[in-house]
Amino acid sequence: MNFMRLLHTALFLFCVMFSKAQTVEYIIHKYFEFIGGEKNWKKVTSIINTGEYNYGGAAFPFTTYSKSPNLYKFIVPFNGKYYAQAFDGKNGWKIDAFKNEIAPTLLEGKSAIAMANEADVELESPLINYKKKGHRITLEGKETLDKKLYYKVKLLRKEGDVEIFYFDTTTFELYLKTAVSKNAEMEGALLNTYLSDYRKVEGLNIPFKLVNKANEQTILTITINEIKLNIGISDSEFKSIGLK
Repeated sequence: MNFMRLLHTALFLFCVMFSKAQTVEYIIHKYFEFIGGEKNWKKVTSIINTGEYNYGGAAFPFTTYSKSPNLYKFIVPFNGKYYAQAFDGKNGWKIDAFKNEIAPTLLEGKSAIAMANEADVELESPLINYKKKGHRITLEGKETLDKKLYYKVKLLRKEGDVEIFYFDTTTFELYLKTAVSKNAEMEGALLNTYLSDYRKVEGLNIPFKLVNKANEQTILTITINEIKLNIGISDSEFKSIGLK
C-alpha cells in the first residue's frame, strides 16, 4: 500500500512538472507568434532604431545599431556633443563628449556589454533556442499587474543571470521584463522595463516605447520613432578608432 501511494505521488508530481514544462513552452511559442514568428526573427541580421531618450524630463535624440550576432552601438548627440557606447563582439568601449572626453575608454568583462541605456547587445531574443544557448526557463505562475493577469516566466541564463518576463495571458505580448540593472551606476538595483506601443515593422511586432523603472521611480523612457531592419552595416561601425 505504501509503495502504491508513493508511486501515485511520484506519477502525480511528474505529471505536474510535465504539465508546467509544456505550458511554459506554449507561452513562449504564443509570444513568438505575437511578435511575428520565430523563423522571421531569425532572418533579421540588423536593426537600426532612432528616437528619443528621456532621463527624468531631459530629452535627447538617439540612434542604435544592432548587428547579428552581438554587435551593438548607440549614439546620443546633443548641442554639438555626444555620448557613444558600443560592443564589437569582443570588446566594449565608450566615449562621453559631454564630459569633454576626447578618447574612448575600453570596457572589459561584464562592463563591456553593460550598456548605459540598458539595452541587450544580443540581437536575437535569449528565448529563441534557449536550450541550445544553455539557458533554462520555468513558469512561476500568474501575477496580477495593473489589474491584468500575466504569466510570470523565469529565465536563468547559463552565466547565472536571472530575468523575469510577464506575458499577457490573452494576447501573450511581453508587458514587463525585470532584471538586475547592468549599469554600474545603478549599483545592482532591480530594473523593471515596461514595453508598450507595439507596431508592425515588415511583419514583425515591435514595442516602440520602453519605460525603465527602479524602486517605482522612472529612470529612462525610450520612445522609438523609426525602425529599419536588415540594413547593411559594416563591422567597422562598432569599432572605436585606436581600440583593437
